[in-house]
Amino acid sequence: MSYTTGLVRFNVGEISELMSGRIDTEEYKGACKVLKNFIPSVQGPVSRRGGTRFVAEVKNSAKKTRLFAFQYSTVLSYLLEFGDHYVRFFYHRNPIVDQNDDPIEITVPYAAEDLDKLYFSQSGDVVYIAHPSYPLRTITRYGQTDWRTAEVELVDGPYLPIHTGDISLTPSATQGNITITASAAVFSATDVGRQVRIMQASNPNVQWGAAKITAYTSSTNVQATVLANYPFMNTTASKAWRLGVFSGTTGYPSAVTFFEQRLILGKGNGVYGSKTGQYEIFSPSATDASVTAECGYGYELSSDQINDVCWLSSGRALAIGTVGADFTLETVGGEGSIPMSIKAQRHSTYGSENVAPLKVGSTTLFVQHYGRKLRAFMYESNTDDYIAKDLTMLAPHMTYSGIKEMALQQEPSSIVWCALNNGGLVGLTYEAAESVQAWHCHELAEGFVESVATVPSENGGYDELFLLVRREINGITKRYIEVMEKGIDEESEDTKECFFVDSGLSYHGTAVSGVAGLDHLEGQTVAVLADGAVQTEKVVTNGQILLDTPASVIHVGLPFSSVMQTMPLTGIGQNGVSEEAKKRVSGLVLRLYKTLGFSIGCDNDVEAQSFRNTGDVMNTPPALFSGDKKVAFRGKWDRVSSIRIEQNQPLPLTVLGIFPVVSANKV
Repeated sequence: MSYTTGLVRFNVGEISELMSGRIDTEEYKGACKVLKNFIPSVQGPVSRRGGTRFVAEVKNSAKKTRLFAFQYSTVLSYLLEFGDHYVRFFYHRNPIVDQNDDPIEITVPYAAEDLDKLYFSQSGDVVYIAHPSYPLRTITRYGQTDWRTAEVELVDGPYLPIHTGDISLTPSATQGNITITASAAVFSATDVGRQVRIMQASNPNVQWGAAKITAYTSSTNVQATVLANYPFMNTTASKAWRLGVFSGTTGYPSAVTFFEQRLILGKGNGVYGSKTGQYEIFSPSATDASVTAECGYGYELSSDQINDVCWLSSGRALAIGTVGADFTLETVGGEGSIPMSIKAQRHSTYGSENVAPLKVGSTTLFVQHYGRKLRAFMYESNTDDYIAKDLTMLAPHMTYSGIKEMALQQEPSSIVWCALNNGGLVGLTYEAAESVQAWHCHELAEGFVESVATVPSENGGYDELFLLVRREINGITKRYIEVMEKGIDEESEDTKECFFVDSGLSYHGTAVSGVAGLDHLEGQTVAVLADGAVQTEKVVTNGQILLDTPASVIHVGLPFSSVMQTMPLTGIGQNGVSEEAKKRVSGLVLRLYKTLGFSIGCDNDVEAQSFRNTGDVMNTPPALFSGDKKVAFRGKWDRVSSIRIEQNQPLPLTVLGIFPVVSANKV
């Protein structure tokens, strides 16, 4: 007997082999066994990803580099290249240069091995950078070619709890440069730069003064400078004092964000908020010890064990991810002279990795401890609680090597891009309102993806995905910044502007017989699309290639293969056919959109399809095809028959639906 079925959506993405028996689920009907270098849309179709365009080689390819998106607005957005003790800047895919055409560059204290632990949070033209081994730092944009960096001078805090022992501190003067003497060992050489707060009394008054340590003399004696507006009351000894939380002795914040008009810093199991509207002042009280709603605060998260803060995310509450648990922190009450109270609540014990989270609408996406699961931390109104949904449940194999970095692309599709520890790149098409979470894997022509970032395009119409790709070129390690193209022009049926090569470049001009400027691909075999026609692959020699025929619009880059394979057809519209029955796809119709050239078959036995008709003009490529294409399919008898589609040419492919005719034997 024969039956016809329809595969009309693929927006469940690639799923695990462990799901191959779940033919009873709705997810099975929209899933793929393999989805490589294809992107499923929220609506259901899958499209071949665009190629990556070469932007620049990093300053030093021998050392790790990291990308960061500096987004002031959709019009003013930049890509920052963080390397070994430097930062460079890109605008609209081009490096920002000085009058001598040299890249604008600033010096930062971070070595290459520090880059993975950098944590960013931006406010307007200023980005705050946290690292557990370095003082908090900012990078500020003053102009297109004027970028500056500075260590943040935190004022009056944050502090450790008030000392309760018998050791006293004595300031030598009430203001200016002073000496602070302790009655027993308190100080370390690494305390230089640390703040000290001392409370003194003169009945009936109480006053807090504060100073910053400038030099170490001994464990009982340091030099310090009294902070402006925070003078000491007198020079008497006091047992009520506090040392700063951050120092070379104790370490520095590992996470930073903004919440309720405060700068929020995370370190260890502590969370510290600045004064309202004054990001760098952390005074826990006024100098007269009065506490108001605008004062800074410090809060230690209590749980079964002490776990370091991994990330912070603002929402209706402050979401906090630690190594062993996930919390929310809310400020309750407080207005004017009435101090607020702080409420912290633990919601799960999944724990987190040191990977910055992503905010998607009101949901925070974070990487679970060990790096293999991506969870959606969200408020659920029917339970009045927060949940952490596992987004990798259907495809745990996708992220098994661990997620090291993430970036969110909101347009043209909502995709969470993840760079993996093994150099892989995976994407998650995510639209919670439509219950779409579809994983897809991407291989960048033997490239090792080390960093990802998204920046609005030049016209602001969509988000561009930038990649830091490590490649071996002629036996030499190279690190390239590349940007993933959309692939096709949505407003044209012409094949000339199709871009489906990796680390590629383009030429537009008068017809030429060769292409130069390919030094970054020296010795590599490249694919060529010239005036919309596929030419034979070439080897780059001395930075150039010769064409088969002259052309005026040329795209050259590394070839890559795109593969989609359906789930076994058993269980999909089977019309009562037994699972034991052998089946064979005897024919099918593909519904396509702006497609040209592909191969189709079973497993690895695929056959190329032609799109040229007898009426087509010779020596010109056919136009992109949209519509139904009937395919003569050489299926084999099998109990788990599936369909495999491949595209190995530098051409587009979008599959809207697959309509196979299946023959089945009776059992």
